[in-house]
Amino acid sequence: MYWMTYRQHRTQLLVSAALLAVIGAVLLINGLLASGAADPRESFKDIYVYLSWLPVAPIAVGVFWGTPLLAAEFERGTHRLAWTQSVSRARWLAVKLGTLGLAVAVAGGVFGLMVQAWIDGYPTVRAADRFGDIALFSMTGVAAPAWWLFGFAVGTAAGALLRRTLPAIAVTIVIFVLVMVGLFRLREDYAEPVEVRIDHQSEVPHGMIVGTLLDAEDNTVGLRVQPADRYWRFQWTEAGILLAAAALLTGATAVAVRRRP
Repeated sequence: MYWMTYRQHRTQLLVSAALLAVIGAVLLINGLLASGAADPRESFKDIYVYLSWLPVAPIAVGVFWGTPLLAAEFERGTHRLAWTQSVSRARWLAVKLGTLGLAVAVAGGVFGLMVQAWIDGYPTVRAADRFGDIALFSMTGVAAPAWWLFGFAVGTAAGALLRRTLPAIAVTIVIFVLVMVGLFRLREDYAEPVEVRIDHQSEVPHGMIVGTLLDAEDNTVGLRVQPADRYWRFQWTEAGILLAAAALLTGATAVAVRRRP
């Protein structure tokens, strides 16, 4: 079963590995160039313009890994051949989801480590704050593999329930975008923010700025901030939400396969 699963999905595995290698090489080259640059901010901006779009990478995981996993089997009817052999439906699904889910989690973790290593090469660049930046937060820490697993689970569930690849792809994209926008908005409320008073000579505090404090004349006198030392607390909170959602979607997938004629 494991070898068969690899043979069926080796194209996705190899293409994903190649893309990760390319991203890693680009980040490494950019980091090396920045180390000798007079103004590292310019090198940072050169790559950040493109990197800031990569939080949507899990959509590709859902579309190219998740949706074909079961939808393609149902469309071709090959699931019937597998189920008439000695392998049960439960084991057939568990091997597929377990093997590819582990590969997705590892790929997401490697991606997060590469992004974090790149950020560490810009210690003086204020914009590289991995907590205050919406995109970078999603691409580092435990949130990165959690987002990838969630995208995979959405695609797999859509394929199992709709049983057609193209409709499943459309549903995967819509659901993922809605959840991503929703969590981006919810993230600042994972904990009660701290109020920090500032004046014209104060430095902007590190962390996630979620609001401002105004006086009677509508002048800014302070900020509402999620301090940077809450990074891991927020990371585990977001990862927990995503993994819980992925578990529910996996359960829905299992029910759909069990009830499939």
